[in-house]
Amino acid sequence: MATNLTEDDIYFITLSCYYWGSSSKYFRNQVSSEAIKAWAQVYVDYPWIDDDQLAQYFGWDNKTYELMASQFTPFNETAEYAVELLPLAPHPRATGSILPLFVVFTILSTVVMALRLWSRFSLLGRIQAFDWVALFSYFLIVAWGAYGVHASMVGGDMASWCDRSYNQIKQQSIAYNIGMTTYPIVVLSIKIALLIFYYQLSTWRSLRAAVAITAFISIGNAIGGFFAFLFQCNRVNFWDYEFDMTLECKVNTLNAILGTGVVNIITDALVWVLPMPLVWKLQLYPRERIIAIFTFGLGGIACIAAAIRLKAVQDSIRFGINGKDSVLPIIAWGIIELNLALICSSAPALRALIMKHVPKLLSYGSSTGDIRSIFKRTGGNSGVSAASRVHIKNNGARIGRPQVIPGYSNDMSTASIRIGYIEDEKEGSPTSMTTEVELPIQRPQSPKVVAFV
Repeated sequence: MATNLTEDDIYFITLSCYYWGSSSKYFRNQVSSEAIKAWAQVYVDYPWIDDDQLAQYFGWDNKTYELMASQFTPFNETAEYAVELLPLAPHPRATGSILPLFVVFTILSTVVMALRLWSRFSLLGRIQAFDWVALFSYFLIVAWGAYGVHASMVGGDMASWCDRSYNQIKQQSIAYNIGMTTYPIVVLSIKIALLIFYYQLSTWRSLRAAVAITAFISIGNAIGGFFAFLFQCNRVNFWDYEFDMTLECKVNTLNAILGTGVVNIITDALVWVLPMPLVWKLQLYPRERIIAIFTFGLGGIACIAAAIRLKAVQDSIRFGINGKDSVLPIIAWGIIELNLALICSSAPALRALIMKHVPKLLSYGSSTGDIRSIFKRTGGNSGVSAASRVHIKNNGARIGRPQVIPGYSNDMSTASIRIGYIEDEKEGSPTSMTTEVELPIQRPQSPKVVAFV
């Protein structure tokens, strides 16, 4: 039984299947274990065969012979040991197709993306820059997931290298490496969309500085991960040079993936918590504050998926070794992480859409339609200027006059409000600090107040 084998034994037999199945053109389309059986049978049928004749039998060139001799001599004794281990080796099946998972999350992301664009059009009449980046990210995610489906299927139904042909192993290796190389770029596209949104959300210097620093780290980490995996060997298509002694792979891919993966998770967390100080400064009811924090912090779920994916990579960096099937869990959690990140990043736009079309779901109190109702929550009364009620917690802060911005439709139920204070021109600079956020406003009668500066 497989439990009688040590990890070293399983590693030896699976690696033997790979080398013997790939070294000869006669076995590349057959299950690799057949090459092991043929190797051992040669010494049964031709006990006097020497190494040169063995090389001719398998069709090896000089480079292939040198590599095989360095790993498996004496051939006769190693063949006997390998054929004894083969029946005891594990034969796990692949963990299942990625296709259902891809279809479900693609449908969810498509619906969310469509609602996000609808929200922008219905509330603002245009798609903003960060929405275009998010749309580009959506197409990257769908393409990455579709290629992940291909990678999950091209390897066949069995997980171990001994139960796959060399061509199946090679094609899955190519798909796996392309997926790992492009993954940092796809993740980066989602972060850039969110960071642009945060940067345009507020003129608060501290927030913009944090956004710039996070963007710099994220871009550098993504570029590092991309090139580390792309140039892990002196030949990009290293899978075509398995028996070339000049092939050198100096990059420790596991360390590179783990290093960039940890930084990726840290920047993920930073991206999702960046707007929290801004939300905390707003004068809101506790329920409103909780909903706002939940809306911006929903992306923490994607961080968890990223951590699980990284653990799957750490468990087995190369598929098939030790009889494990490690490609599918990595692909599966990659699809989950990327789609969750896109869905969660669209939460603010969906919240605004719900506020407009189904306001009772996120009711904030009075439904009288009077704009003054939103200001009552800040402790003022209807007889005082509305601008003096909307403020942030800041010593000495005071709010300027409300500014009516033309060009907005009369049915808007949310508004982009710039919250902050303007110092008297006689006392200092005209503008000190402002913060721009989206807050719900009940449908007002004319004139419409949509911003404060």
